[in-house]
Amino acid sequence: MPLAVLLIVIGIALAILVNYILGIVVILIGLVLLLMPALRGRSV
Repeated sequence: MPLAVLLIVIGIALAILVNYILGIVVILIGLVLLLMPALRGRSV
């Protein structure tokens, strides 16, 4: 499983079980990692 997808899943679990804000932050980091290659590929 890619790191970005793993971070999103962990972020969802954190948001539900532990801390809403912390979960959102981890989900956003995962989304950035997921979208980074697509954005880089488009700009080239």
